[in-house]
Amino acid sequence: MDKPVYNNFYHYNRNYGCRVQEIIWNGFKTLIIENEKLRVSILVDKGTDIFELLYKPMDIDFMWRSPLEVNTLNPNLPTKSFDVGNYMDTYEGGWQEIIPNISTPSNYKGAAMGFHGELVLLPWKYEVITDTPYEVKVLLKVRMKRAPLLVKKYITLKSNESLLEFEEIIQNEADEEYQFMWGHHPTYGIPFLDENCVIDLPQGVIGQVYQEDFSGTSIFPANKEFTWPYLKDLRGNQVDLSRTMTPEMKTAFNIYIKNLKDGWYGITNLSKGIGIGFQWDVNIFKYLLMWSVYRGFYGFPFYGKTYNLALELYSAIPDDLDEVIRLNRALCLKPGDELHTIFHTIVYQSSSRIQGFNQQHQPILLDE
Repeated sequence: MDKPVYNNFYHYNRNYGCRVQEIIWNGFKTLIIENEKLRVSILVDKGTDIFELLYKPMDIDFMWRSPLEVNTLNPNLPTKSFDVGNYMDTYEGGWQEIIPNISTPSNYKGAAMGFHGELVLLPWKYEVITDTPYEVKVLLKVRMKRAPLLVKKYITLKSNESLLEFEEIIQNEADEEYQFMWGHHPTYGIPFLDENCVIDLPQGVIGQVYQEDFSGTSIFPANKEFTWPYLKDLRGNQVDLSRTMTPEMKTAFNIYIKNLKDGWYGITNLSKGIGIGFQWDVNIFKYLLMWSVYRGFYGFPFYGKTYNLALELYSAIPDDLDEVIRLNRALCLKPGDELHTIFHTIVYQSSSRIQGFNQQHQPILLDE
């Protein structure tokens, strides 16, 4: 398809093509970048959470919205802080970036880190690098406070494409080596998510049930390995985990995905004919975590109300930094060294399952 030609004399003040604007959302500085197909809303003041990834032609936002509100700017402190940290008090859903530890709190090198690490609650700075009707590119960066890391993230959106490019650089500013974990935590929900969704992964991957039943409602035995996607539940029934469940299942569970030979996944709603996928460097993000909540997460913070699915990029498993360091799986940067990666988020229209993405980031249909 030919891209449109724009001939306005003042492209700096436009409402068409690629554009970027800053707004205040629930008290937080927020960046909105968009083009003819996508609108992406980013909480600059809170970890650069992406709380909206809207596909305009179908009015479908892929990002799940939690029932919790973003209220970090609320001056009234909670009556008591959680031992694992206060992340869940302000978890609005969407997509988080997680450094230097993932779920389990850590005290590596004497720096206490709560659930999902330090990065998720920090305010970032940003700079618009490119701002034309044909392309928008922004640089977001943050110097962490407890971890000695400088994180830079470039996000690029081009005209008439349903593709986001992320380029990230992490630098160790300490005068000693630093070990850490790195994760991306995109969570999908209604209106995209329903029982017609399928999850496609590279061939040969191995699944492993989370080491514990975090929800108390899992239908699978803990710490069980299996060949994706088939796993027997506690009753002996064979379950195809590549097919999402209905809210009536009232279950919630975590599955590690390992033995990834290639870095991609796709989640396709076969009924609606729309999907979202990732392509990434499997040498950095070697694992996935599938967080499945089919109305089975009771108690704080969701109380059985939520229906959502996350496929999270993990640099290592399990999600315990101390254990990852012991197993020699942690990312490690020597003084002054940098880690660099590029990955893509792809929105595509298809009513078929996929078997990956080509070099142009287009889905390869299973029947091709």
